[in-house]
Amino acid sequence: MFRSRFALTAAIVVAAATLPGVVHAQYGGQGLGSALSADPMSHQGNIQAGVDDIAKRAGSESAFKIIKDVKLGLKDADPNARVQELKKLRNLSDPEVNKILIDSMSDPDIRVKVKAVDLLGARQANEGVSPISQLLFLRSTEPLLKLHAAAALGRIGDARGTIPVMEYIEEESLADNDDRARGTGVFALGEIGNDKATELLSHVAANDHSDMVRKLAQEAIEKIDGELPTQHSTQLAATKSTVETTDQKLAKIRAFDLKRQEMER
Repeated sequence: MFRSRFALTAAIVVAAATLPGVVHAQYGGQGLGSALSADPMSHQGNIQAGVDDIAKRAGSESAFKIIKDVKLGLKDADPNARVQELKKLRNLSDPEVNKILIDSMSDPDIRVKVKAVDLLGARQANEGVSPISQLLFLRSTEPLLKLHAAAALGRIGDARGTIPVMEYIEEESLADNDDRARGTGVFALGEIGNDKATELLSHVAANDHSDMVRKLAQEAIEKIDGELPTQHSTQLAATKSTVETTDQKLAKIRAFDLKRQEMER
């Protein structure tokens, strides 16, 4: 049995010794030969770091290509084609993405502008708060785009969006022509969670002629008071839970590896 284990270990070491050359040849990275020369598990951290570097580099190169293609596609004369190009940016983490989306808010076609605003909201891009807020202040901004701008500020959840959304609600209340606009605004204030909006929301909850808007305003007050969770906080909690679950799994794997190493000594 001792000879069998010795033969198996020797085979692993020989096979592992050929790996660094393959990795080096394929990716042009640094060799990992010495890391694998003794115990296959003893330098797991070094090996994982090399793998992570390769994955990170590949991800960066992929993102760079997508961004390059999108920039080219945004020159298309067809607005629908430009919208499709923006959709490709949704899940990219590259910092240039938000700049492209902000620039696209100046597109001549409202469909492209709406998609850019929606994506900034979905990405919870704090740098989008100021330019999106400007849309709410400009009289030339289309009503539909203002509606999406208010919703995006709510999704981002930055306190800087509070005053612009409050003014949007007041403007829509004076016009008194779109329950959906007022409802979107009060919902956004609840998601942002700034208590500066409480007085306005209390007024809306007591006086708006729409049952839906009054209900949304009351719920927004309860979110600000912490009596109801916001979608923003729920998403953050879910993300944190996912990260913690992954960390726990990795910790168990490391503990198992250490235990196995001790048993083999």
